[in-house]
Amino acid sequence: MRLRPSTTADEPALRALWAVAFTDAPDLPALYARDAGRHPRTLVAAGDDGGIDAVVHWQPRPIRNPAGGVDTVGCVGSVASAPRARGRGLIRRLLALTVDDMTRHGCAWSLMFSGTPGVYTGSGWETFAAPYLRGVAGPEAAWGDRRVRPAAPADLPGMVATHAAWNSNRPLTTVRSAADWAHRFPHWYAPPTRILVTEEGDYVVLRPDTGEVVELALGPGRPYALPALLRAATRELGGPGTVVTLHVPIDAALTRAVGAVLADLSTGHTTFGLARPIQSDRARVRATITAPGAIHWPADAF
Repeated sequence: MRLRPSTTADEPALRALWAVAFTDAPDLPALYARDAGRHPRTLVAAGDDGGIDAVVHWQPRPIRNPAGGVDTVGCVGSVASAPRARGRGLIRRLLALTVDDMTRHGCAWSLMFSGTPGVYTGSGWETFAAPYLRGVAGPEAAWGDRRVRPAAPADLPGMVATHAAWNSNRPLTTVRSAADWAHRFPHWYAPPTRILVTEEGDYVVLRPDTGEVVELALGPGRPYALPALLRAATRELGGPGTVVTLHVPIDAALTRAVGAVLADLSTGHTTFGLARPIQSDRARVRATITAPGAIHWPADAF
């Protein structure tokens, strides 16, 4: 068994491995292929037969911190092991090489998301909570609002500007590039996900299949935008009486505004996120992932 960076010749074997490991994400290789520097940062366990038994891919991403700056963060994804290779510690060994690699590249810390966090906590990653709001759509969810409509390609510049302003000082958010908007945003928010906008570029991203709002961006000086977007979103999600979950920044003002549209509002949290110091100390990493209003939008996943 050899642990090494991947090569172009490994890509068919990687696609085959991911097809087994991620049956709910068949288009993952397409997003992976857009990482121009992927091969040196894709670490594999290669068997004597030339097959790939395990893989860890990471990439540097610019993520905001609570001090108003931007950290280079080593974001880990596409982790998989072949059924025949499980229980042999291959992922743990690849993660150790990944940490060495991220250290050489000057990463401040590392971020990943997983439904099986126990795989990673033994290698130094710690889980953190991501809060959400949940409420019940009231009668006004049946109303239409002419100021909100489905997004069209021509709306993208306004959405980009609104997103940048809305998140300019928000910890844990990614500084999106033009390529992120062109490829990552539509990849993660493909149908059945829907995007609703106002003429000014305020927008909301919702999942009708799960009853969730997964992204929101509001411009300054437009107090009508949030209630208009939420009423339109809850109408799309099922109308009056529908339970709606909002993965949005949690602060007092936003919570009050949401509570004016959704009844029986409550808070909860998920624990899919994991973080690990690389060149930062643990306290600084915790300050980012637990900062008030901190959020990592799904469209910035890796």
